[in-house]
Amino acid sequence: MGRRETFGEYLRACRLKAGYGLRVFAEAVEMQPSNLSNVEHGRIPPPQDLGTLTRLAEALGFPEGSKERERLFDLAVVAKRQKLPADVAAFAARTPGIPVILRTLQNRRLSKKEIEDLTRYINRRLKAR
Repeated sequence: MGRRETFGEYLRACRLKAGYGLRVFAEAVEMQPSNLSNVEHGRIPPPQDLGTLTRLAEALGFPEGSKERERLFDLAVVAKRQKLPADVAAFAARTPGIPVILRTLQNRRLSKKEIEDLTRYINRRLKAR
């Protein structure tokens, strides 16, 4: 099994693909260039706060709900071994029904495939609106 891409590697690749130099991008996302470099090279952990992660995603042109934005947020979590990505945690904190839904899923002990099927079902229902 191959090595997984890190947050820093993904961020750097996306930054370069978007045509940003390190200093210009750091300024755009309100980070010190040295800190951005350290994140990209894995010397310091990725940011965990929603504001910084959102600024990174927006500067890279990743719209809400995009696979690229989700990957950025998910890789930040993997690096810190947190339980929820910052965007998901913020949504859960301001949406009262989310803990109930998560507990229901946990109590039902759904398989990975059942969760994927449920996600597809929800997405189909929302598109039908």
